[in-house]
Amino acid sequence: FHWGYHFDRVMEKGGFDAIIANPPWEVFKPQAKEFFAEYSDLVTKKKMDIKAFKKAKKELLKDQEIAAAWLDYQSQYPHISNYYRAVKQYENQISIVNNRKVGTDINLYKLFLEQCFNLLRVNGTCGILIPSGIYTDLGTKQLREMLFSKTQITSLFGLSNEKFIFDGVHHSFRIAFLTFEKGKITNSFIAAFRINPREAIRVEQLTNFFSANDEHIEIEISMIRKLSPDSVSVMEFKNELDIQVAKKMSQFPLLGEQIDGKWNLKLTAEFHMTNHSSLFKTKPTAESLPLYEGKMIHQFDHQLAEPRYWVDEQEGRQALLKRGEVDAGQKLAYQFYRIAFRDVARSTDIRTMIATVLPQNLVTGNTIINSYRPENLFEILVITSILNSFIWDFMIRQKVAAHCNMFYVYQTPTPRLVKGDRYFFDIVERAAKLICTTPDFDDLAAEVGLGSHTNGITDEAERAQLRAELDGMIAHLYGLTEAEFTHILSTFPIVPEETKQAALEEYRKFAPLAGDQAIVDLIAQGESAQLEFKSTARWDLKENKKSKVMEEVILKTVAAFLNSDGGTLLIGVADDGSIIGLQPDFQTLQKKDRDGYELWLMKMLLDAYGKALAPFISVSFGLVENKDVCQVIVKPGPEPTYVTVKNPKSGQLIECFFIRTGNSTNKLDKPSDLGKYLAQRWSAQP
Repeated sequence: FHWGYHFDRVMEKGGFDAIIANPPWEVFKPQAKEFFAEYSDLVTKKKMDIKAFKKAKKELLKDQEIAAAWLDYQSQYPHISNYYRAVKQYENQISIVNNRKVGTDINLYKLFLEQCFNLLRVNGTCGILIPSGIYTDLGTKQLREMLFSKTQITSLFGLSNEKFIFDGVHHSFRIAFLTFEKGKITNSFIAAFRINPREAIRVEQLTNFFSANDEHIEIEISMIRKLSPDSVSVMEFKNELDIQVAKKMSQFPLLGEQIDGKWNLKLTAEFHMTNHSSLFKTKPTAESLPLYEGKMIHQFDHQLAEPRYWVDEQEGRQALLKRGEVDAGQKLAYQFYRIAFRDVARSTDIRTMIATVLPQNLVTGNTIINSYRPENLFEILVITSILNSFIWDFMIRQKVAAHCNMFYVYQTPTPRLVKGDRYFFDIVERAAKLICTTPDFDDLAAEVGLGSHTNGITDEAERAQLRAELDGMIAHLYGLTEAEFTHILSTFPIVPEETKQAALEEYRKFAPLAGDQAIVDLIAQGESAQLEFKSTARWDLKENKKSKVMEEVILKTVAAFLNSDGGTLLIGVADDGSIIGLQPDFQTLQKKDRDGYELWLMKMLLDAYGKALAPFISVSFGLVENKDVCQVIVKPGPEPTYVTVKNPKSGQLIECFFIRTGNSTNKLDKPSDLGKYLAQRWSAQP
């Protein structure tokens, strides 16, 4: 259609004053099933699997007339597609995200949108009805940039088709009503999004929805760029509280951001269900690996369904190796434990992010996205727990239309929790119990201190309790108020009410208790000459094992307080004041509670110093951020206290004398210094 010829006077004046459009919502490419369905009743669009369709297609192409028609049908597309990709008139059709082209299929609604922009005069207005992908999909990023920088978006309304407002459109499909004015820029715009499958929608409700009302919110472009810097996707916020929560979450780094000294997640997809279908076998052999698909997993569960296909390991390895890489028996991603989540996901589902940890020695189809970094098993459990939380799911479902694309996942704010951070071990412990329920996970269970899969939890009520505790902790990690967390839970209408109430109750339990305010106040003061923080007393967080070195550190610290002016030692608190709790130490004791800990600690101290010092040392406990903290109060000692330690060079045991200087513990090495100190402190010589 030649617009300049048919509307020459309009074009001479710069374009149309107004355009109203409802363009086709189709991808411009050959549709094989649609074509061959015209020649055979055996071919259907949805119910035929890949292998069956290929077989039917092969038989049909034996007919020369059908083969010629198929070639003629395909030939209509390439040159027109190349035109759309190359011509300046449609320069915003292909998007670049992280230096990669995305959304390269030619979609007719995208062409119509850009053509509407071209046909408008400056200050002209367009109203267009198109799929919601215009404000969420990676492939429409460049069109969004065009709208943000060259138009003023006057309104953006998103509506689901749950009640079939549009016949023939899938009930979960989401539609965008977009209006914009050409020749300006957008700093913010009015928006409203409605997804409520339980309500019937009437005409008067639609009228109210589009009219100015309390459901309308203002979305700033600066916030879009902060939350989605690579894709500039618009999130489906429903109200100002949604935006408030998003801003609070945005204080954390995006999951795809590379940070030194922290874990960094790397995601990948393995076998394409169509392109690699020739590798898929319907029966297993001793040399084959099960192929996992998205429908086989759920949150913290890898056993939702049995595999349909298997891949010969050697053939699979060749397909997985990088171009030019030689198979020298090196370990590939499938040989590790790794995070996996479903690619196919909708914001209208009961949950959008469905993640778990996969056992070793299996491969995945493209309906699963999985990780090959990090490989640290503690961190894998923590990341999986955060992904499955209500708060993280709340954020990702603002972006997702039909696929949990890894770009959306990368652009979701996520705390980079590492050993020593609060809740780290609590999350690991609970996630391990949820995931390690089969012998496949025995190595993981042993690594993180669970022992084996026999200590995993399979009872549904107990699993629900563990998940509620995880949600409560992770809500606190993000710094949510109770009102904010309650609001987030309300955005999951299909989740059973008892599940949401359980999560809220655990949130309340994990809040700091007022009765331990004295310890909270001590932590706020920071370390000093009379206050020391220690993360653990028995468990080495870096080496992930019990260590005598940690006990020796405690002995030195308490001795230094005895030899100085006394002081307080808080165990379960990191140097920066974050709460570790005593759980890492508890796991090393036979009696894994406060009583067992006090008995062990006092015995260790008095065995080292002598029972005569018992009146000068007291042990008590407090609860901070729902974690146990041990408080050791030390009075100045009546006489010098020595600690027997091993000489790191000779290996011999030697007696050493420690004192507090500033906020650190130091050894007095020189005899002359020691003599002076003893004379001054106790008026006696050694």
